[in-house]
Amino acid sequence: MFAKRFLLVLLVLSLFLAGCGEAKPKTYTVGVIMELAWLAPAYEGFKTSMTELGYEEGQNITYVYNEEVTGGDQAAFDAEAKRLVEQNVDLIFTIGTLPTKAAQAAVEGTDVPVVFDPVINPVEEGVVQSISNPGGNVTGIQVVNRADKALEWALKVVPGTKYVYIPYNPDDPFIVMVMQSLFDGIPQQGVELLPASAVTTPEQMAAAVETLPEDTIIFIGLLSANLEAGLNQLVAQADQYDVPIFATGRGGDTSFPITDYTTTFSGQAEQGAQMVDRIFKGAKPANTPVETAEYYLFVNLKAAQAYGVDVSDDILKQAHHITR
Repeated sequence: MFAKRFLLVLLVLSLFLAGCGEAKPKTYTVGVIMELAWLAPAYEGFKTSMTELGYEEGQNITYVYNEEVTGGDQAAFDAEAKRLVEQNVDLIFTIGTLPTKAAQAAVEGTDVPVVFDPVINPVEEGVVQSISNPGGNVTGIQVVNRADKALEWALKVVPGTKYVYIPYNPDDPFIVMVMQSLFDGIPQQGVELLPASAVTTPEQMAAAVETLPEDTIIFIGLLSANLEAGLNQLVAQADQYDVPIFATGRGGDTSFPITDYTTTFSGQAEQGAQMVDRIFKGAKPANTPVETAEYYLFVNLKAAQAYGVDVSDDILKQAHHITR
């Protein structure tokens, strides 16, 4: 009898000690680097999606983000990525190509994963080895270059267009590379790219509007950081000279373009958060395929009416979102 009681006491004691030794729920620290300030909705959407997946900020997840590190300064991104690795973050979430390349270099030789959301042409940029098998520590959400389709939508809205003003910085090799396929396809679209499109400062970008010929539209593709800072100035000039603006890749921004054929920040954020969740649960970036963000057509009828542009019912039926 004594032996049985002794064994029972030992069993209870072992269960008690096991309960005392239970590991606390895992908490995560995510470093965030964002390329351009206007991409902030992607970061906020990512945090919202993470919350929906059970990661509560201040409870089981902490975000480390320096809002001063934005723009086109690769050296600043490199330094920030290195700092995050030294802080032993569990993962780096990058928004944009330059931060992703910085994080990729910083985590080399470590086991710190990187999830990007988004990057254009991640294979060509050397960020991943392939879409299906990224290799290394990096994977994420890619955006494909659909500027040609976005321009096609714009020309459907204004079929009488003869010229297109597409401001870009010719001194930015990345911008030139991304935009080249659009430029090459413009003759097939039946329009002409204006030489005034090549600008290096916000002032030049806005001033060019004064010289645009009739039957011209403005098309906003990917802008260098310095030109992005002058976008409001360009929009003001377009309003003054009554030149309609169209865009691609603005994340569903309905403040100025008549149409925007783009991915959405919310959609990208949800995909990115789900990928981070999988990695936290054991998936390896090396064999986690890169996903492609989905594109949608946005139509701003308020902007169209302001420029006297009629948007056909056929186009409206195909729009994902309409601002009235």
